Amino acid sequence: MAKGRIMNQPADFKQLGINPNQIEAWEDGRRDNDQAGHAEIWYFDCSFDDKSTLVLGFRPKSVAQVDQSGDNPNIAINYSNASGKPFYDYRLYDVANTATSKTSANLKWGPNSLIGQNWQSYDVHVEPEADQEVVMDGMHSVQHQTAIDLHFDAQVAPFRPGTGYIAFGDQDDYYYNFICITKLTVRGTITIDGEQKEVTGSAYYNHQWFNISPINAFHHWVWGRQNIGKYNVLIYDMVGADQFGQPQIPLMTIDDNQGKRIFENTSAANTQVEILETYVQPETGKTVPKTIKYTFNQKEIQVEYLISDPKEIKLIDIYGTSPAPAQQQFDKLGLQPTYTRYLAKTQLKIIRDGDCETIDGEMLYEINFAAKTL
Repeated sequence: MAKGRIMNQPADFKQLGINPNQIEAWEDGRRDNDQAGHAEIWYFDCSFDDKSTLVLGFRPKSVAQVDQSGDNPNIAINYSNASGKPFYDYRLYDVANTATSKTSANLKWGPNSLIGQNWQSYDVHVEPEADQEVVMDGMHSVQHQTAIDLHFDAQVAPFRPGTGYIAFGDQDDYYYNFICITKLTVRGTITIDGEQKEVTGSAYYNHQWFNISPINAFHHWVWGRQNIGKYNVLIYDMVGADQFGQPQIPLMTIDDNQGKRIFENTSAANTQVEILETYVQPETGKTVPKTIKYTFNQKEIQVEYLISDPKEIKLIDIYGTSPAPAQQQFDKLGLQPTYTRYLAKTQLKIIRDGDCETIDGEMLYEINFAAKTL
């Protein structure tokens, strides 16, 4: 029996004190606590017009700290220049030198800040710091001369599935929360890896918090976003872990170029997910999805979405690179966590009022795959 659901019932909104008709500013403030097993992140994924990319996360806890009580506020900066060369800059801060609001997205960590205006805009400021070695998430970061001043404007409404809480367990014991903005414009200046420049482009933002590790919560998920034709698409196909009976939570949104949401799906009842083709990943030996077809049937609109011909861009073999004690623990739990990022072909079909619109494109997407087998 599946023991996972989106908390979207009237009693859920009442219990959590959430307005069912509007996403409010306080929902972008600090939502969780520093107890063991809890974590949170404010996250930007930027694609600049010069083909460079920037992933930026403000986190009260690092991955290594999640299973411990107490915060260790950190900023994770992952940059790739136009030719694909990566650069990492990780920062750690004393709790006493940080302030995080519970009423809005207002984070001041050391001299750095992330300030949001009611899900409409964001400003991020990061200052250079003295170089020192910081090891975080398995990465070594030494140079900390990065400077960032970026302004973001939302182009679409935020997406909150139900209350935003995805609950697992017999009594909704565990939760994984997700609210996002699938398309923002971004502009400003950055100095990273010795390069100073003005940037413009597009971005994605999400705010997540949870009291269970995603490795333990999910069997796997497929996440991607793309601009395809005149539409902006988000796919977030989550399958809960074996211990919860593999509940299906297929999320999808489609917004047009004017920012109007023409399609939103949060239900498995009207969704068909077909893994049409798989392949064996040589480095891990795991059988993973290759061709995936999503079919969504709603009263006034039907959507088909095909992901095919993926090319691996990045593989993180979490299991294979873990020390022996961690591997033994994964083995006891029946897990083999891996993360793979792909570039794939996509085909979007939108059927409404008797007309079928078909658009082909390409998408960068990820498969976060904690289980051993599909």
